[in-house]
Amino acid sequence: MALGLILTACSQEAPKVEVNPDQYQVQSAQQLQQRFDDLNIQLAKDFSQFKKVESIAFAHQFPLDVNNLQTLNQHLVASTALKPTKIAYCDMMNGYFAEMYRLGHYNLDLLKDIQLPRAEQENLPANFADAEQFYTFILDRYTSYRQVQQVMNYGCNLKAAL
Repeated sequence: MALGLILTACSQEAPKVEVNPDQYQVQSAQQLQQRFDDLNIQLAKDFSQFKKVESIAFAHQFPLDVNNLQTLNQHLVASTALKPTKIAYCDMMNGYFAEMYRLGHYNLDLLKDIQLPRAEQENLPANFADAEQFYTFILDRYTSYRQVQQVMNYGCNLKAAL
């Protein structure tokens, strides 16, 4: 019976995060643009701090260019890094992308009037319409996040984070 309880406890998924759409909705495209810009600034700070704390997992300490996430693969977590480091990296990046998705998803009508760096040819309302479209946009066109996961030999499960 004890083994059954342990197996049941270990197999349960983490509870889904409750999202309050009101905390993401804005009144204007200018406010939405500012929220995206603030999110990028926060990612740059978080990434810099993470690289300092986990410096052994990175080949160099160059700052991340948050205006070109195609360069994310230049900031690779080593495949030899410990699992907690990889998990922390995934948590940071998945958290960023989840916030980005929610911000756009709850303001679809304003997306046509904002600019995301290096996404000028993208149909942002379509990309943020649902989690599946956003997932494809992030992994296949907007970033090199897929490559980072392949090199570090650890999947970040962005779909679950969205």
